[in-house]
Amino acid sequence: TPRHLDRLRELGRQYPVFCFLLLVLLLSTLLLNRYIHIIMVFWSFLAGVVTFYCSLGPESLLPNILVSIKPKTKSYQQELFPLGHSCAVCGKIKCKRHRPTLLLENYQPWLDLKVPSKVDASLSEILELVLENFVYPWYRDITDDEAFVDELRVTLRFFAAVLVRRTQKVNVASLITQKLLKVSMKHIEIISKARQKVKNTECLQQAALEEYGPDLHVALRSRRDELLYLRKLTEMLFPYILPPKATDCRSLTLLIREVLAGSVFLPSMDYLADPDTVNHLILIFIDNSPPEEATEPTSTLVPFLQKYSDTRNKKPSVLKLELKEIREQQDLLFRFMNFLKQEGAVHVLQFCLAVEEFNDRILCPELSDSEKMMLHEEVKKIYETYCLDESVDKIQFDPFIVEEIRNIAEGPYAEVVKLQTMRCLFEAYEHVLSLLENVFTPMFCHSDEYFRQLLRGAESPARNSKMSR
Repeated sequence: TPRHLDRLRELGRQYPVFCFLLLVLLLSTLLLNRYIHIIMVFWSFLAGVVTFYCSLGPESLLPNILVSIKPKTKSYQQELFPLGHSCAVCGKIKCKRHRPTLLLENYQPWLDLKVPSKVDASLSEILELVLENFVYPWYRDITDDEAFVDELRVTLRFFAAVLVRRTQKVNVASLITQKLLKVSMKHIEIISKARQKVKNTECLQQAALEEYGPDLHVALRSRRDELLYLRKLTEMLFPYILPPKATDCRSLTLLIREVLAGSVFLPSMDYLADPDTVNHLILIFIDNSPPEEATEPTSTLVPFLQKYSDTRNKKPSVLKLELKEIREQQDLLFRFMNFLKQEGAVHVLQFCLAVEEFNDRILCPELSDSEKMMLHEEVKKIYETYCLDESVDKIQFDPFIVEEIRNIAEGPYAEVVKLQTMRCLFEAYEHVLSLLENVFTPMFCHSDEYFRQLLRGAESPARNSKMSR
């Protein structure tokens, strides 16, 4: 029947090698019937495989001894830099239009990350001690300007936020059972073998290192090798723990590498390798006694390291721009729009301009029917252009904002006057304006377009003509 043919066709598509072998065996049985006693060996093997698969299949309570054919379903999840896919502009998964630097959790990983105020204060104190001990002693001899240290604080906040978010995703149970226990058992085995070879406990450490042989980690060879390993490891972590394009600054990456490798990671490894620390952690894990009752109230949740990263520099930067200044100067606005085109986000600025023009017209106290119809058409255009999921210029808004704009766009034109008192369009405008001020304007101040604007008078005529062409 056609139904059985479809099943056979699907079976052949799923298991082509198996079906090919089965067909070969059938043909060989028909054509080489004189060697049936030899062919029966292969048929017996095939029957045994099928029997084992059916008896120990994935639906059985017994473990499946064969590799499962079913493919694992991969669920999309919003990951952190550099694997993030929740676009800051359109909010789509795996956005292909906007550049990866527009992933908002990649640019500001501390968003929606809150910790108890006491934890935040303690962490701020630790990071401040790092700056006091390893940055300020030589930096104060150069200048008293805090601008560079402010940038360093933001970078340390970025690193700490990424570390916290990635730590939250770690499966502690699988980490302990699949990695730590294996390493611990191997270490205990090495120590027991080394103990049998030496009589004096003072030589036990060297005997254990020799027992490891070629499996000895490179960082255990010497203190210098350990520091070099941590430096290389820190450099490999830069694409994950530093802001986008921060690795382009060689001086900043070298400074952060030395601070992290020599002042953070190396002392941390020494502390964790201390036997007293290891024994104390083991006692904490195996202790079943309930913790002491808290005598103080629970501290409030605060944004992660917000106070620590506040600007200390009182002098305004000559290179910093505000969105208002950009819009007041035509040449800067032209450069800013070119920058947004390169980032694939010029429609963000167009939305602001369209809403400003719409608000100027709808706030008129007396509107005629023709004006209401025109304003209603503009609302429909704004909704279809910036709110629909299938639109290429979609901007991510809160669902209630999209719902209220949709109700006005799909309702009668006379209800457009409700937007005079409704908050949906104003909140959408504030959201996009915040995106322009907090994300795109700082990026523009670090872009080639802005520096071309600053150096336009210092460029040679030949270069100017080349750029014009």
